[in-house]
Amino acid sequence: MTTFREMLRSTDRPVLGTFVKLPALEVAEIVGGAGFDFVIVDTEHALLSVRDVYGLLVAYSQQGVAPLVRITDHSYGDAQRYLDAGAAGILVPHVSNGVQAAAAMRQFLFPPDGTRGMGFAARAGRWGQLPGGPAEYVRAGQEDVARVAMVEEQEAVDDIGGILAAPGVDAVFVGPGDLSLSMGEPTGSPAVHDAVTRCIKAAVAAGVPVGTVVQGADQVRLRAEQGCRFIVVGNDTGFLAGAARAAASAARSALDGR
Repeated sequence: MTTFREMLRSTDRPVLGTFVKLPALEVAEIVGGAGFDFVIVDTEHALLSVRDVYGLLVAYSQQGVAPLVRITDHSYGDAQRYLDAGAAGILVPHVSNGVQAAAAMRQFLFPPDGTRGMGFAARAGRWGQLPGGPAEYVRAGQEDVARVAMVEEQEAVDDIGGILAAPGVDAVFVGPGDLSLSMGEPTGSPAVHDAVTRCIKAAVAAGVPVGTVVQGADQVRLRAEQGCRFIVVGNDTGFLAGAARAAASAARSALDGR
């Protein structure tokens, strides 16, 4: 399967993904077959166990959809297990500055660049049977895994240059929702829009792949034109809620029109 980092380098247009919050494998098969290039399994805002995440990583990767994981904080613990379970990348939330970015990403790099431990006998090493042996496991962990810093606070916008230059940062993701809270502005305000645009332009200038979440076709086109390499639209719970509401509304409209 093409890795997420390869997607960012090789495609002539942004790759598309969505957030995943439901552990049901049936939902994973539906979303996985919908045409997305990648998904972000959301452990920050969804009640997913490590076992849930593991099942989702397997389900999505087997459908050719690159599964990334948004972790809960900057710690090493569960993220190590997600990587050894075959995650295509890790999104680190609330990276406020370049110093934090470097410290967080160092945990997800093997020595001498970082402190990640050897887990060759896990799924990422094909249970110890990966062609090329431990050396290939380490190479893939260094070169194929995407380490993504999430820019979600005014401080991060102010130090976007430091974050982009931090060792181990393979991409940045700008989160307008939390950024709006940090700025004390509505999500769709011009100030938040300008802050997101500022980060995108800085990343493009630095040659670092950048992504964000959008709503509607106009935002998709705008962020693509600005240079985003990956774009996130919606989430699985939202898709289910929207379809359920639409079905109920259509049925009620039909009854009202009898």
